[in-house]
Amino acid sequence: MSSFLKRTTNINLIVILLTITISSAQEKIILPIKETDFKIGRENRNKLIDTYEDALKIGLDKETKNPKIFYKNNAVYLFDVGGGCFGAVSSEISIELCDNLVSINWIEPQEPCPEVGEEMAYYGKIIISKKEFPNYRRFKFKYYWED
Repeated sequence: MSSFLKRTTNINLIVILLTITISSAQEKIILPIKETDFKIGRENRNKLIDTYEDALKIGLDKETKNPKIFYKNNAVYLFDVGGGCFGAVSSEISIELCDNLVSINWIEPQEPCPEVGEEMAYYGKIIISKKEFPNYRRFKFKYYWED
């Protein structure tokens, strides 16, 4: 009887460890981004816009075909990266969603600043499907430089 209990206990322990390992492996989802007008982006960075009315107030409605339909199905988060020594382009930026945390990633160049001029920041919007992510209002947004 005791050898049966040992085998059962070992099997149960393995199953528990596998379950914990699988559930802790978090899926990262890449969210799409699009560049936005720098005036809109600069004045409204770090804002979640999820209604047509809010988009209309700041002029964001002009950047989308059928904005009423777009904002019925999507929300956008306005963000900026780069500026100063180096500018960013959309191909250098990745937006990852894991659980309710949206990470805004940009690999800043690791070289000395150029001696002349300053670069403008990249102003963009993260597009979030309301149907795919009905809990989008609970998302936390984190920039690459934040701990």
